[in-house]
Amino acid sequence: MKHRLIAYVGGELHSKVVAAGSKPGQSQSAIIEMALKAYFSLALDQVRESGMIRRQDDILRTLARIERDQQAHMEMTDLIAWYELLFSPPMTDEQIHAAIAATKKRHAQFRKAVQDRLGSGRRLLGEALADAVFSEDDFVQRPSRQNEAGAR
Repeated sequence: MKHRLIAYVGGELHSKVVAAGSKPGQSQSAIIEMALKAYFSLALDQVRESGMIRRQDDILRTLARIERDQQAHMEMTDLIAWYELLFSPPMTDEQIHAAIAATKKRHAQFRKAVQDRLGSGRRLLGEALADAVFSEDDFVQRPSRQNEAGAR
């Protein structure tokens, strides 16, 4: 069932609708109906596109943050290597082999600790907050004695 609409349009637009509706197989109602469908589909497309643009912006911000973090890690690694080379004395071959043997065991322990830490799924901040015990007094600001003396 179709419903009747009454709308007022300008003379130029009206003459275009009348001319297009006078062609065989066309009617003014069909022309207006197609125009309204196109208008509303464009509105839906714009809503959909704005949602996609928001998601793309979120992704770009996340990628920029990851890139920034990677750059910071590279700079820290470079600085650590520089300090290691600066302050480590040169070693003989025997000292190098002994250091490698001692380091292999310690490195395996370090990797195990990192694996356990990452495997837990918890983050450091979350663990710190979960382990912290707060009381109401921690959030109340009390005036200091100097402020009390100055107020008298």
